[in-house]
Amino acid sequence: MAEFLSHLRPGELLALIAVVGGLLCAITAILAGTWQKVRRTEMLLALKQEMLSRGMSAEDIRAVLEAGSKGSRKGCQ
Repeated sequence: MAEFLSHLRPGELLALIAVVGGLLCAITAILAGTWQKVRRTEMLLALKQEMLSRGMSAEDIRAVLEAGSKGSRKGCQ
């Protein structure tokens, strides 16, 4: 690897670093977004399970979950 890098001119090395850095940023963003979706789903499922264990009905759970949604806030404005 070092032998390959030693044959590159400074401009080519800079371009290689820029491309690799850009790819790493994109991969990191994709992984972070996926992890966020997984965690939100886990938290939502845990909330639903807790409400079920407290004996709430399906209609009560739906009302609680819809109360926190963005669509429910439109009537308040």
